[in-house]
Amino acid sequence: MNESKTKGPISQIQSDASTHDKKITVEEVTRNSELQSRNIINAGAATADELAKTRIFAEALERENKLLLERLKIERQTIALLQDLNETRKNETEALRATIFAKNETIAAKDLVIAAQENLMKTLKTKRTSPWKRIGDVLLGVAILAILK
Repeated sequence: MNESKTKGPISQIQSDASTHDKKITVEEVTRNSELQSRNIINAGAATADELAKTRIFAEALERENKLLLERLKIERQTIALLQDLNETRKNETEALRATIFAKNETIAAKDLVIAAQENLMKTLKTKRTSPWKRIGDVLLGVAILAILK
């Protein structure tokens, strides 16, 4: 019987032609052929089903890849905008520092002017004219008025 398994179904029928099991062998061969046909059909159907699922999966991956590429593009634009914003903020910070420096210089200059005016006021307060000089100024003013009349 091991020989019949290694030989094809037709050769098995021919080798058992003289025996009583000819009908059983033909039925077995027919049954085996049907099972093999069903197995082949089932395998083909499974392969087709798997191919359809693979195509759906591939389409989903392509959509995901497209979305990721769009996201990458948006991320790059966002990075460019953020870098521009960062550069603008740096420039603004430098301008504010320059403004603060100028303001501090202005305040220092005003302080110097105020100090100079205070010194001048002190000098003028200590530098009083004598009463004789005042009397002389008044007499001079009276003389000028007399001449003009």
